[in-house]
Parts: sequence; structure tokens; C-alpha cells
Amino acid sequence: MDRRQSDKYSSPPKNVIVIGGSLSGLMHGLMLHRLGSTVRILEQSPADTPRFDRVSEIPLGIASVQLQSLDQKGKVHPFLRVNRIMSSWDALYFRLRANFDMRASDYVPYPRALEPPLADEDGEAAQLRARYEVGKQVVGVEHLETGQVTVRYKDLADGGKDGEALADLVIGADGPNSVVRRTFLEPGQAERMYSGYVAWRGVVPETQVTKETRDVFRANITYSILKGEGGHVIVYNIPGAGGSIEPGERVLNFCWYTNVPLSSLDEIMTDVDGKRHHTNLPPGKVRAAVWEKQKAYAKMLFARPYLEVIEKINLPFLHQITDYCSPRASFARGRVIIVGDALTLLRPHIAFSTNQAAYHTLLTERLVTGELTAEEWEYQVTTAAYLHWRRSVWFGEYFQRPLYVSIKSAVLFWAISTLVRVKIWVGWLQEQAT
Repeated sequence: MDRRQSDKYSSPPKNVIVIGGSLSGLMHGLMLHRLGSTVRILEQSPADTPRFDRVSEIPLGIASVQLQSLDQKGKVHPFLRVNRIMSSWDALYFRLRANFDMRASDYVPYPRALEPPLADEDGEAAQLRARYEVGKQVVGVEHLETGQVTVRYKDLADGGKDGEALADLVIGADGPNSVVRRTFLEPGQAERMYSGYVAWRGVVPETQVTKETRDVFRANITYSILKGEGGHVIVYNIPGAGGSIEPGERVLNFCWYTNVPLSSLDEIMTDVDGKRHHTNLPPGKVRAAVWEKQKAYAKMLFARPYLEVIEKINLPFLHQITDYCSPRASFARGRVIIVGDALTLLRPHIAFSTNQAAYHTLLTERLVTGELTAEEWEYQVTTAAYLHWRRSVWFGEYFQRPLYVSIKSAVLFWAISTLVRVKIWVGWLQEQAT
């Protein structure tokens, strides 16, 4: 490595490679492109997302007015009136794509031309600086003596042909199984840990359930905690096909968390073809016998509205809830960083992963404009990440474990939260860290 290289940027990097093209990668790519960088996003998925055509833009999500619980007799118990927008991953993804590389979709059929941020370029030149490439499986990242970083990848669209590219900054936004993280951290520091429970999931068009069931879930986030059994279920509306939020076109999103010992994972994570999946079992791969057993179990626990939704799920899918919180975020003097789920895998109960990605993007802007050194940036992101990870663990333990376990997690979280508040008060952290 060039010893003269500082860990503080004097200006935004000229060439940036973002590994991973999901929300965190797109947020960072969009921000850096607006600062004048040439941004190349490498996404492993082998095919681009299908295009749709509509004549008007679609709202981001569905309004939810309250949190409520549903007891075994089907009686609704309002818990907290709070206005939220219930959205879906693709509703945000396609808006980011439209703004990053003018990708047309059902959500934004006619993206506006990119506004050139540089004084000496036109719109066409600005668009050429934003590249989103699918089928690029990154296999290695290396910091060179010159200070630049080499990214090696296989082009899945070209028979796995080897390729490589140079960058002044590499951002690892490649999710929970981050190649970048595993490259720069010791093996014992880079692995996810199973939390002890899984999520059974599925979606059902709201027209497939009765009006009575639709009315229960229509404008509310509905959940039930199964303390005696160790688990909880949550149901809410999300946009339907093409992002529609019109009544009758929306979808009920169902998620049921159940405790599963490590020794039983082989049974439920083995798919219809006999393949054992590590953390996620995609739609259409759950074995019929496994799902029927789960539905029979549900009949012992749930009220009719939940059971009606479960019975209508045609393609259930399953994923393990795992934990990870990286002790580091910056490598090679800030020329390689990890963000989003690659940095910290939050449990889903606090619904904070997208917020975390946006927070990382704001701090990364301060890094590349020279406001923060790489060391300062790392301190900010890892401190905030650990705080919210502990919060997500507390929530998960509250829903899934005995009371004494959740109390222990709560005490630990509030102790860390108090320390973070002190750091904000003395000016070491931003208020947004909380």
C-alpha cells in the first residue's frame, strides 16, 4: 500500500465500484454519482428485473393507522395508534433505479433524464457514469500498492468468464454473506450466527380471503404473541402486482416466527429436490409435508383470520433469523468499506435495515467529501450499528423467549443506549445514530 495515502478524502473518488445492487448499494451509488463519481454497480443476480409499462407513477406504499393484536377468539385489541406507510422492497428499489440509471419500470415508466452534476458534462455523459451490471459475481477484492483497489469477478452472463476492474473506492453492499467482509476480516469475525428461530412467510392477494378477514387487516399492522409456544405472527398489507395500492389489488404479507432448535433445521431447510439450503428456502421449494405439518400446528394456535391467510398461501418460503454485527467497517485506509446488511444484519422486528442503509449513505457522503476521516466514519457507523443490533436482539428475545431472557437483553440495550447518548452529548456521534 502507498504509505503516503491518507485515510481522508480530499475530493470524491473518481471511480467507484459498488458490490451489490440492492437498496444500500443503490443509495450509495446514487449519492456518489450526484457528487460526480463514475459509479459501477456489480450485482450478482444473473438477469435484470422485468420491465413493466404504466401511464402514471405509483404511490410508495399503503397507509397503516394502528398496531393491533388478535387473540385466539378473533377479537381485535388496538395497541397503538400510529401512522405508517407499509411498502415493499421493489417499490423503493425501482424508484432508486429510475434515479440512478434511468431504469424504466411499472413504478416509474418514464424516468426523468439525469441532471448532470458536473459543469462540463451533458445529460448523456452523466448517464454514462451510472452503470448497473447484472450477472457479476465478485470473487475477490485487493488493495494495491498504488492505493487503488482491484475487484475480480466472474461474468455469469458469459459462461463465468473472469474479469477485473480498478476503483478508487470499493463499497461492499453485498448483504449478509458479504464477500468483502470475508476478505478483510478474520474467519471468526465474519460469520453469521443462527438466532434460534425461523420465519415462515407467504403472500396472499387480498381478494382471496373473505371480507371479514380483509377488514381485520385492511389498515392495520396486526400481530399476536404466542408466549407459551415461543413465537409470534404478524400480518399487514403491501402493494400488489406492479406496486398497486388499490383495494382489491393489494397483497397480505404473512410472517410467522417459530423457535426451531439447530438439530431440526435439516428437516425444514431441505427442499423439494433434496437440497439443504443454508439460510433461505425460496418460494416453491418448501416440501409439502413440512408445510402441512406447520399448518396443522397453526390450527392449534391461531384465530380464524390468520388461518384463512395461511390456507391461501400457495408458495410459502422460509428463512432463518441470523445475527451479525461487524467490529469493523473500513479497510485499506477507507478505500474499501462495508455498508448495510454487509456491516450489520439486524433482526427484522425493528424494521430498520433500510433506515440503516440510508444512514450509512449520509455518513459515506461525509467521508468522501473529506468531512470525516475513514477512522471517524468507521467509529460512527459501527457504534450506531451495534446499538440498533442490540435493539433488534432485544425485540426478538421479547417475542420469542422467556421473560427473564428478554429482560437481560433490554438491560444491555438500555445501557448501550445511555452510553451512545453521552457520546452524542459530547459531540462524538451524530444525533441520527439513534
